[in-house]
Amino acid sequence: MSDKTIWDKLQNVDRRVFYWILFVGLAVPFMFPLGLPVAVTPPTQGLYSGLRKLQAGDVVALSINSGVSAWGDCLPAMVASVTQVLRQDAKLVIWSVGYVDCDITYREIVNRVPEFKSKTYGVDWVYFGYCPGQESNVALLRDNIRGLYTKDIQGTPTGDIPMMKNINGAKDIAMVLTSDTGDVQVYYRNQWGPTKSSRDNFGAVKYPVAEIGIAMNLSGDMSFFLSGDLFGLTGGSRGGAEMEKLVGIKGDGTITMDSINVSHLLVIGAIILTNVSYLLTRGKKR
Repeated sequence: MSDKTIWDKLQNVDRRVFYWILFVGLAVPFMFPLGLPVAVTPPTQGLYSGLRKLQAGDVVALSINSGVSAWGDCLPAMVASVTQVLRQDAKLVIWSVGYVDCDITYREIVNRVPEFKSKTYGVDWVYFGYCPGQESNVALLRDNIRGLYTKDIQGTPTGDIPMMKNINGAKDIAMVLTSDTGDVQVYYRNQWGPTKSSRDNFGAVKYPVAEIGIAMNLSGDMSFFLSGDLFGLTGGSRGGAEMEKLVGIKGDGTITMDSINVSHLLVIGAIILTNVSYLLTRGKKR
């Protein structure tokens, strides 16, 4: 009969057992999102608070400037933000000046946001697709949407789309949400009237701009949030999880953070157990 205690055995467990425990632990959030606690940071709270101020009929421009490769970072916050926009009974004008694969992202957003089912295309939202041109196009959209987009993605002339009858430029739009893997939010801040803009001298209005960015952008763009040039800012899947928490949904951001938290808890637990077992057995004769 073996005289080994459980602490002795723990020190000799095959490492593959831990790998299997980790595998199962990481799989659970993907099947059953846990919604483990996530602290909401001020930039994400700023985005949510700004969306909560929208009135019925207000128009929000969503500029999809992140590709499919950035879904992990940007898509959760975009889905959560669009969900809140539609809950406020606001309208959406969607386009892209940054990525040619924006159609795929647009369709994914529509598929993931149940609120679209109670809305009518052309009345509550419209999608214009991709148009190359970067900052020059952002300037054109500010002054004359029809000058850039003569028709929507379905081929309907812009003037024939019901919700576009009174929308022709930045003055008709309440705010801009831009998903971003680069500097597109800078284009909107430059051209649509940031807090301090030379364009204020000849009649530009100060339009609220928020960025839904990749994690890498967060530290660099934080200064724009702190200065008030951005009213909201999210970074990566963590920002997406924060927005999902505020909006009350459990999407990919929540799943990602759950997986990270579970893996960290398992590693911490393993470290504690191995140290305890070592301390309890280190003086034992073998």
